[in-house]
Amino acid sequence: MTAGTDGVADGTQDPRGPELVELTSIRDADVDEWNALAGDAALYSSHRWLLYGEELHDSGSRHLVASSGGSYVAGLPTHRFTGKVPHFYDPAVLFPGAAEPATPERPLLLGGTRLGYTSEVIVAPGTAGPLATAGVRTVLDRFRALGAADGALAALLYLTDESVERLLPLLGPRDQVVMMDATAVLPVDPDGLEGYRRRFTSHQFTSIRREMRRYTDAGCRTEVKRLSECHQLLGPLSAQVLIRYGHPVTDASESERFAQQATLFDDNCRILAAYQGDRMVGFTQYFFWGDTMYARSHGLDDSIAREAKLYFNLTYYEAVQYAAAHGYRSVDLSCDAFQAKVSRAARLRPLWGVVLDAPWTGPVLDRVRAEEKARRAEFAFHDPGIESRVAQLVDARGR
Repeated sequence: MTAGTDGVADGTQDPRGPELVELTSIRDADVDEWNALAGDAALYSSHRWLLYGEELHDSGSRHLVASSGGSYVAGLPTHRFTGKVPHFYDPAVLFPGAAEPATPERPLLLGGTRLGYTSEVIVAPGTAGPLATAGVRTVLDRFRALGAADGALAALLYLTDESVERLLPLLGPRDQVVMMDATAVLPVDPDGLEGYRRRFTSHQFTSIRREMRRYTDAGCRTEVKRLSECHQLLGPLSAQVLIRYGHPVTDASESERFAQQATLFDDNCRILAAYQGDRMVGFTQYFFWGDTMYARSHGLDDSIAREAKLYFNLTYYEAVQYAAAHGYRSVDLSCDAFQAKVSRAARLRPLWGVVLDAPWTGPVLDRVRAEEKARRAEFAFHDPGIESRVAQLVDARGR
């Protein structure tokens, strides 16, 4: 761990601004102190999730923290890649023709999470506006300097509206802001399915009731499990889904992934599993942070999945009941399959990319913008609310 020189020894707030602290691993941070910083953030900024990402050993970590009065006020996890980058975090994939693959000579410096598709510049709950701005400026300036010194492409990917709004006043004319994806969030009413039903017309809910009936008519029931109780059953079901979508996984590799997660997340993860008799035939995995359940992996036995509508029951209807019963206010359904999600009452929230000192001009920049325009049109077709107040601020900036 290293620290800047503009803090003071007794822990009082320095009038010159927050102190910069650099953590070479999330293990260097006190768990409770980091999680207090990330209290208003998503699961993917929590201490345990960042530790899970570090244990993949595919990048170098350096987590930037602004500290004032002895407390963390702002933070930015960072990851340095010099070779293979996770597919959907690779600017060469996300911005084809505008970014090159990472190399030791031209690394990628990634700001935010490297796993989970929701990133933030983290600000501690209750931090006063001027101090929050100073903290964000501290970590952003350091992130920019690290990228420049390393000859790296410095990019913050999958940022929330809230983080982009904090960053906008601090960005320079060569920094580019791009709506790159969206996440779907399903609100949960305290009365569970009754509240969920109120979100639909009677005609709309008839089709949902039909899907629920097909689940029970197929002899399915739902059991809630810890990872430690069932992780060995999840790999083959997950692999069936991932292989169908072209992912190079095996039953064994998926089983290993869930076994690793069980060592870290057993108290913070539940499996909603569908059983036919004694046989697990499907599941959706949920993690918990704040008042939100985060749907992550799911797996299905293809021989019954369609007949019993396993996915929709486990990911929506059973999840709503579980969330309401345990005091959660929303289910984060992540990216993709937006039509299915929005038609079942989820709402889309923008996810942004911010590329610092982007080397994009002329036809290259035109291509990035054309692809973004097409994405935004697709998202707005499903949910016009994607064009949020922050989206309007980004447009007013002129990108």
